Amino acid sequence: MVILKKGDCEHCGRNYRYSLWHSGFGDNSYAYCDECGMLALINYATPEVAAFPTPVTPYGEIDSLWEPLLKACPCGGSFRKGQSPRCPFCNERLSAMHAAGHIEAHAHGAGRHWQWQNDWQGVYCMAIDDPDNPGSLLQVVDPLLTSDIEKPKPKSRWSQIFSLHR
Repeated sequence: MVILKKGDCEHCGRNYRYSLWHSGFGDNSYAYCDECGMLALINYATPEVAAFPTPVTPYGEIDSLWEPLLKACPCGGSFRKGQSPRCPFCNERLSAMHAAGHIEAHAHGAGRHWQWQNDWQGVYCMAIDDPDNPGSLLQVVDPLLTSDIEKPKPKSRWSQIFSLHR
């Protein structure tokens, strides 16, 4: 269960719900779509990511070398370095500085002197609630081009034990 917090768009003034993720705890890097702001999480435990170029800064925004290795966003945009989440209502880019107000106000579990990183490149990333499907986040996990390659399925232990073709 994801706990959603409330933020507001500095452009249209509407409220949206979001979830803040710590990439170090999640063992991932991330990128935002350049069209809709959807969050893509790329998990380091995924075998395909081991073949990716080593990032300059792990556990944060992706390196630009990773961009061609990712699928297109469901909206048709691309997950790219330097992008940000967008308001789900007016589609304007959300300001990390403006978001600091509501992010820090909702950081109850953080230490007393914790401060938001004030950018969309650091260890924290944000997934926005889908207004068309409340409770569902605008995010995709492991949008890797290589994940569609058909891999041979390993034989089950039982088929190896009882195989007639040893």
